[in-house]
Amino acid sequence: MAKTEKEAISRRAFVRQTGIVAGAAMLGAQPATSGPPTRPAPQDLPPLVPGGVPRRVLGRTNVPITTFTLGTAPCGCLPPAEIAQLVRTALDEGAGAVDTSEKYQNSQEGVGLALGKRRKDVFLSTKVFANSIDEAEQSLRTSIRLLKTDYFDVLYYHGLGNLKIERAMEPDGVFTWLVKQKKAGKCRFLGVSSHNLPGRFARFLETGEVDVILVTLNFVDCHTYNFEERVLPLARKHNVGVVAMKVFGGGAGMNYKRPGRAHLDIEYIPLSLRYALSLPGVASADLGCCTAQQIRHNVQMVKDFTPLSTGERANLLKVGKTLAAKWGQYLGPVEEKQTG
Repeated sequence: MAKTEKEAISRRAFVRQTGIVAGAAMLGAQPATSGPPTRPAPQDLPPLVPGGVPRRVLGRTNVPITTFTLGTAPCGCLPPAEIAQLVRTALDEGAGAVDTSEKYQNSQEGVGLALGKRRKDVFLSTKVFANSIDEAEQSLRTSIRLLKTDYFDVLYYHGLGNLKIERAMEPDGVFTWLVKQKKAGKCRFLGVSSHNLPGRFARFLETGEVDVILVTLNFVDCHTYNFEERVLPLARKHNVGVVAMKVFGGGAGMNYKRPGRAHLDIEYIPLSLRYALSLPGVASADLGCCTAQQIRHNVQMVKDFTPLSTGERANLLKVGKTLAAKWGQYLGPVEEKQTG
């Protein structure tokens, strides 16, 4: 491939053209069919249309969603009309889940332009990032207006690691308010999300009110944030649906204006997706995209999914441990700061 052609293809898009086998070979492991996964992978369901994206049941919601959720943070800097076209591409390719947020620049406006009559066919999630009910109400009003809908499939209490959650469950707390929004029909399901501080999840999951979680899951950050062992078992206990994010690692400095930059080298991208989708309880991978080419490659990767073999997983985790030492706590602290 010529240099100019390589430059025209993002790191993620390029590796998806190279296929999954290259990553496995680099680790010195046999293809995934050579042995059973370390743990049983979730059961895939047939796609809605022949040749479409496989689906999995999202925990207690009992909704079969596609294993690829279109993440719209990286494309949020684009004009709304371009975002809308990307959403239409994802839907046409068979990805039936779309995730957005008021914080993602033009994302909600673009998604709203794309949905129209297709709204009923889309599993739509958005987020409330707020420390007070006033902030939460303003956020929800904005989302409803921009997304041109009167309900959401999942409304996330977003970014637990960056919120003041001490009073969240008080009568005038944001989480209590969100529970009321679900009862009022503003959302079908209630979610919580975070990139870091996994210790904050237990208090919310134990309320029995949480239906879905959106958390960082990749073979590197499992050595740092470790949502795999600190949060997923509790989610399974309550049959809470799990959506994986930061599957390829966060963008450098969480800078979506340069979406092509990811922490993972390209040879690990397919393996990292297989790692996330092999985790028990994970129903979908929320993958941020900013081009139609990326969307099509992501769709193909989830169609080609096979669980990691025991050898692949072991070798991948060794690589992840080395990378974790370099990445550090780039998504924020792992533990609460000690006071007093």
